[in-house]
Amino acid sequence: MKRLATMGLAVMLSSCGGGDADPPKPGGPSGQAPQAPLLQKKEAADWCGEHGVPESVCTRCNVGLVEGFKKKGDWCVRHDLPDSQCLKCHPELEAKFKAMATPSPFR
Repeated sequence: MKRLATMGLAVMLSSCGGGDADPPKPGGPSGQAPQAPLLQKKEAADWCGEHGVPESVCTRCNVGLVEGFKKKGDWCVRHDLPDSQCLKCHPELEAKFKAMATPSPFR
C-alpha cells in the first residue's frame, strides 16, 4: 500500500512539472514590460469652458492657432474665429460642442 502511494505521488509530481518551473516573469513570457498601455486614457482637460470649444483648438485662448485655420480656409472673417467654431454663422454646431463638453463616465 505504501508503495502504491509513493508511486502515485511520483506520478503527480512529474505531471505537474515537479515544481522546478521558473515562476512567471512580469510583463508576460518574454519578461519585458509592455511599452504602452493597451487602452489609452482620454484626457478630459481638453475643454475651454469659457469659449465652449476644445481647448486644443481654441483660437481665442491660443492666438498661435489662428494662422493654421486661415491657411486651411477655415476662418469666419465676420466674427474673427474659425468657421468650424462659429456658432453665429452655424448654430447647428452648438449641439455638437455641447455634446463634447458633457463629461463621459469613460473619461
